[in-house]
Amino acid sequence: MGSRDAAIGRLTAWAGGAARRLAKWRRTALCRLSLHYPPLVRFLPTPRPLHIRRLPYVGPQSYRDLLVCLPGIDDEAEDFEDWGFVDLARAHRWAVDVLLVDAHFGYYADRTILDQLHQDVFFPARVSGYRSIWLAGISLGGFGSLLYASRYEQDLTGVVAMAPFLGTQTIVREIALAGGLAQWTSTMTTSDEIHSVWRWLQTRVNKAHPTPDIFLAFGEEDLFADAHRLLASAIPDSHVLTVPGGHRWPVWRQLWAEFLRRHMTADLTRL
Repeated sequence: MGSRDAAIGRLTAWAGGAARRLAKWRRTALCRLSLHYPPLVRFLPTPRPLHIRRLPYVGPQSYRDLLVCLPGIDDEAEDFEDWGFVDLARAHRWAVDVLLVDAHFGYYADRTILDQLHQDVFFPARVSGYRSIWLAGISLGGFGSLLYASRYEQDLTGVVAMAPFLGTQTIVREIALAGGLAQWTSTMTTSDEIHSVWRWLQTRVNKAHPTPDIFLAFGEEDLFADAHRLLASAIPDSHVLTVPGGHRWPVWRQLWAEFLRRHMTADLTRL
């Protein structure tokens, strides 16, 4: 009976994993197709409240921080856990509660992402006694992190934007041809979130100590690297992290490890 039960357990685990992979593939395909055929967005369910995987810190520290993670367009919130981001934070002894938020492309497409994050995540967090609140995102989630900070900067201590999507080559060339972010003149419309983020980033250029802190992390061969370098020129060198590689999870894991090393070293100097 023991071997039979073990076999059934392995089969059940395999079936569960296969079902998750199929659901992820279906959602990724819908997200990608929706970029070109917007009516397909209606097939991306956007439940309220947001689905959140909560991973509380268990340890002796009297204080706690909060880390909120936003996935990319091809990813699920749990991918942060699968790729060891949470384990790395624990290994660096960061006393941090982690929230993995399943904020997929559908929330961006229907323009509810900011309201849902504020209502479901950050408004409750601000009254929970956290020492600091950090928002980290990858690719689309990196853009979402900067977009949220541009609207609700008072909610955040810091942002870690990893390989963020920052618009098409059209706006990247526009900023580059202007001589950089400081010289750029925005052509923003009221519904243009991409220009809105760049315009907010521009307002920070000449501030001595802008808040929240922004860390930019990207692979040197990332497909959005031209935009990343434009942004990097407008923030402190100490807040820019690069490693060789492209737009891939192994690269982002290296960048996350380096951010944690820098962050925890700086954190210890403040204690």
